[in-house]
Amino acid sequence: MRSWYDMPDEKRIYLMTQLALFEEQHKEQLEGVQGYFRGDYIGRHMIKNGLRITLAFLLGLAGWALYHAETLIVDITQIDVMALGARILFLYAVVLCFFLVLTYAIQALRYARAKQDLYRYRELLKQLEAAYREEDSAKDDTRRRRTV
Repeated sequence: MRSWYDMPDEKRIYLMTQLALFEEQHKEQLEGVQGYFRGDYIGRHMIKNGLRITLAFLLGLAGWALYHAETLIVDITQIDVMALGARILFLYAVVLCFFLVLTYAIQALRYARAKQDLYRYRELLKQLEAAYREEDSAKDDTRRRRTV
C-alpha cells in the first residue's frame, strides 16, 4: 500500500514539465551557448557568415561577368583592369563589412538572450533539486518516526 510520501509531488511534476517544455523550445540556444564564451560564439558565426558572404559575392560576380561577357570581350583592351579590380575589391570589402557588422549585432543579441535562458533553465533545475531534497528529508523523517 502506498502512503502519502510515495505519491508524486505536484510541485515536482510541474517543475519537470516546465523543464521539458523549456528544453524543447530552447534546445538549440542552450546547446549553442553552453560550451562557448561570448567572443568564441560570435566569432564562430562571423567566420561562417564571412565564408558564405564570400561565396555569394563570387557567385554574384560570376553572374555579372556572364551577363556582361560580350561587352567585356569586345572592350577587353580598353578596360583598365587594375581600376576594375580595385572597384570590385572595394565593393567586396563594403559588402563583407556590412554583413559582418550585422552578423555581430545579431549574434551578440542571440547570445545574451540564450545566456538568460540558460540561467532560467539552471534556476528551474535548482528548484527541482530542492523539491527532491525536501521529499527525501520528509521520507527520512517519516522512516525515523516509524522506527522509533
